[in-house]
Amino acid sequence: MRLICGFLHLDGRSAEPGRLAAMVAAMTEPGLTPAVACFTEGPVALAMLDFAPAAAASQVVQSMTTLLRGASGLVLAADCRLYEGKDGRADEAAVLETLESRGGDGADGGLRGIFGDFALAAWNPRDQTLLCARDGMGIRPLFIHDQPDRVFAFASLPRGLTASGFVARELDQAALISTLLVRATPNNRSVLRGIERLGPGTWLRLSARRRESGVHWRLDPATAGRNRCRPQEAAEEMAALVTQAVRARLPATGPVATHLSGGLDSPSISVLAARALRATGRPLLAYSFLPTPRGDYAPDGEGPLVQTVLDQEPDIVSIPVRIGSSLDYLMPRMDCDQPMPFDPADPDAWICMDAATRGAQVLLSGWGGDEGASFNGRGAMAEALLAGHWGRFVREIRACAVSRDSSVTKVLLGEVRNYLLPEAVQTVIQRLRGGMPDSAPMILTELLRSEALRSVLPPKPAMRSNAVANHLTLLTGPILTRRPEHWALTSARTGIAAAFPLLDRRVIEFALTLPSQHFLRDGVSRRLYRDAMIGILPNSILENRSKEAPFSETPLVVALQRDALLRQLPDLRGHPRVNALFDLDALERRLRALPPSAEALRRASELGDSPALNKLAMMLPRILRFIAYVRQHH
Repeated sequence: MRLICGFLHLDGRSAEPGRLAAMVAAMTEPGLTPAVACFTEGPVALAMLDFAPAAAASQVVQSMTTLLRGASGLVLAADCRLYEGKDGRADEAAVLETLESRGGDGADGGLRGIFGDFALAAWNPRDQTLLCARDGMGIRPLFIHDQPDRVFAFASLPRGLTASGFVARELDQAALISTLLVRATPNNRSVLRGIERLGPGTWLRLSARRRESGVHWRLDPATAGRNRCRPQEAAEEMAALVTQAVRARLPATGPVATHLSGGLDSPSISVLAARALRATGRPLLAYSFLPTPRGDYAPDGEGPLVQTVLDQEPDIVSIPVRIGSSLDYLMPRMDCDQPMPFDPADPDAWICMDAATRGAQVLLSGWGGDEGASFNGRGAMAEALLAGHWGRFVREIRACAVSRDSSVTKVLLGEVRNYLLPEAVQTVIQRLRGGMPDSAPMILTELLRSEALRSVLPPKPAMRSNAVANHLTLLTGPILTRRPEHWALTSARTGIAAAFPLLDRRVIEFALTLPSQHFLRDGVSRRLYRDAMIGILPNSILENRSKEAPFSETPLVVALQRDALLRQLPDLRGHPRVNALFDLDALERRLRALPPSAEALRRASELGDSPALNKLAMMLPRILRFIAYVRQHH
């Protein structure tokens, strides 16, 4: 894994090496010793931190005394891993050669053909310009601080920018609340004021005299749903592309870590990685979120499905990940750059910590499958109805009813009505039928001050009656890129990198071209990916139609900590900013509605079966962590 940082004085001042050193130090977690390459010349300063394995440290130090410099003088600081078109060259060398050969010209900034996970900064001493760019899906992070005519700074981690002295560490309240509600933020703002993200797939070139920006890659809407290949051909192509994407992301040495659930996406990544590593004798470390038995309550969760993968691939090293009942799980130590935990009590953070101690350089995740390769065809039936494909519509409705052991009426309500009627109308219908919706967004907004909601962008539009358009919306929305960013910032503190094979450019470009009937066919959702994984995943997973929550005992854990959380409220009320953003009275009412600990243990299975409590238990940890972030860092 690599991180980069630097700055350019736009007013002619000389770059200060001490300022660059402060940025580097801020991005180096205690206990990590990256090899560092620095470059200062005139108004610009660049640095790259390489967190290579200790075994290769001596070689890294020798190769990292200076940044790569091309024949034209171009200087490159890059956090990148390319997955195609390198012709045997190192990743950074391939990027540098491409930039030099094209001169950074054109609407794509000279970046056309550079595909992989990357964030880069290139200094051209001839025209005194700095080029910054980020990969198309935003896998590798790059944050910027821009003061036109004064200074421009960049860093892989926000703390690098605040350490530069150019920008004070100050909370952006509107961006924080937007992040909590999973909504977009204007101009890709981070939760720190004055710090923005360079957008996925974008580039920015600037100097003291000019600045320009553009997009070097994005999905082409004109290709959506246009592929007329047969379902079997599509499945074979998808299997080949995913296999290629997994293999391309495996490091040359050392163990590899993966997530392993009972769904479709992460098990497929795990099996393909395990088979590729087997020939080299290297282990695959598979981390599975499994429930913790509590008293007489012992839910299976995804354990049985995970076990079928382990039985099929017995050399996978299985590492269960469980949550405790401590208060630290609900209000953990938070990362300073983002409202996400960096605490051993948090499963995501613990995985990074444990994988790093076992020598892993890369953590593979199945994130992005739902939006791309294993898309479930949402809106496909409504699309068929409106398009006049009535034969297919009737066949699919009946097939879905049989597949789900449901009635035709229920299928129509879920697969057609929900895509044809506006959300407001659906809410009215629910109320008229006696149901008072208490959705996850409603719980979150109830726990926020009305003043905190005023500057937040409205929620995204609901899914439409067009599966192809829904597919494109999911693949181009900000939600898809935020999760990789969270993993990148968390794993950076342990020296490993997160990689996402199902967000490979070739995988998602191909998935987008397929028509909706490939994803929902014969009453089976995610049909394309199920067919693609025949011979790779066990039949029990291919045939499974349900999806378990990662930790099914979360409602019980929240209830067990009810009294401890109530004792936290006086301290939270004494924090001005926490009290200004969050409605702590509403939070107290929600907590007091939970059963006391002793009663919760007696009613454990009942709590797990309560949809209302499950929604509350899913949202309470989320908002409690945002509260903890504000209290600890602002």
